[in-house]
Amino acid sequence: MLPTKRDQQGVPTTEVWGDFPVTYHYTVGISGEKFFEGLKNQKLVANTCNSCNKTYLPPKLFCEDCFDELTDDSYKEIKASGKLVSFTEVFLDHRGDKLSDPYFLALIQLNGTDTTFFHKLINTNNPTIGGNVTAVWNDTRSGSLFDLNGFQAE
Repeated sequence: MLPTKRDQQGVPTTEVWGDFPVTYHYTVGISGEKFFEGLKNQKLVANTCNSCNKTYLPPKLFCEDCFDELTDDSYKEIKASGKLVSFTEVFLDHRGDKLSDPYFLALIQLNGTDTTFFHKLINTNNPTIGGNVTAVWNDTRSGSLFDLNGFQAE
C-alpha cells in the first residue's frame, strides 16, 4: 500500500519512491551559455538592452521591458559586488529535516544591473538589507552556479 498525505486543501495525494530512468538533454541556451562560460572563468556576464538600457544578470535573449532582442554586442562583464536586497535564513533541508547549520539565501543586486541574483550568503551571522556584498569564488570551477561559493558582506 502506498503512503498517502493530504495537501493544504485536504485532497489526498500519493507519494511514490524509487528510481525512474529518464533520458533528457537540457540546454541553457545562447545567453545561458555565455553566463556559465563566464562563471567558469571567474566572471559575471550580463547584458544590456540597447533600447531601454536595462541590464540583466543572468543575461537574456530579449528585454523583459521593451521586448527588443539583446544582441551579441550587449554582453559585458560586471563587477562581482553589489547590495543585499533581501534574505531568508534556511533552517530545514529540502525534505523538511532540521539542518545542523542553518544558512542564508539572498537576493543580490549586483552593481551595474537592474535585476536581482539569487545565491547563498556566507561568512555572515547578521546580514543587513542594503549592505554591500562581494562574490567569493571556489578554487575549482566548471561552469555552474557552484563556481560561486556565495556572497559575503564587505
